[in-house]
Amino acid sequence: MDEPTNPDTSLTLPEEKSPTGEAYRALRTNFLRTVQDKSMKAILITSANHYEGKTTTAVNLALAMSDLPGLRTLLIDSDLRYPTIHSRLTLNQSPGLTEILEGSIGLDSGIIHTEKENLKVITSGNLSSYPVELLETGKLRELVRELKSQFDLILVDSPPVIPYSDATVLSSQVDGVLLVIQSGKTPKDDIHQAYATLQDNQANILGAVLNKQKHFVPERIYKRRL
Repeated sequence: MDEPTNPDTSLTLPEEKSPTGEAYRALRTNFLRTVQDKSMKAILITSANHYEGKTTTAVNLALAMSDLPGLRTLLIDSDLRYPTIHSRLTLNQSPGLTEILEGSIGLDSGIIHTEKENLKVITSGNLSSYPVELLETGKLRELVRELKSQFDLILVDSPPVIPYSDATVLSSQVDGVLLVIQSGKTPKDDIHQAYATLQDNQANILGAVLNKQKHFVPERIYKRRL
């Protein structure tokens, strides 16, 4: 069942001086340094496994980016298995990405305008019985190309790498990939497996976001080889 749309939902980061708020603003700064090349607009955010913070990172990074004047930001939920962006932002799940790719709605009908002028969202849409096949179609590549002409930054939340092939399919259709790693939880072997899987698919891995470090050290991008 779709979540009800609530126009009064507050789309804001934690207070500026809070450890969490500072962490995501630090991530924003490092991220912008990483994607200095203006041709890099579409970025996939994924993780090795479930529950490592990829969606939280995607949502909060999108909120942080949309606070910058003039930076038109789009957040896409391409997790067609266990989507949660709609519930986190209190938006309707459908229509969304599934319906756009299946051709039952036009792009404009699938883009949700939020209370933040610089932030738009495309939710997952109804769950597809063939998610990988849907993402592999040329329609997604065409969609990303069209969206690049409308937005300055596109953040794409995807399923994790190890359980599903969706992320590797998506990684070839974006400009770069951020791998979210949960400090103290993600096994080292899983990090290497996820990295190798993406690399084998010739993904442009921008770096890793280390999430939930002790003492609220800001999440940051590690650009060295994992």
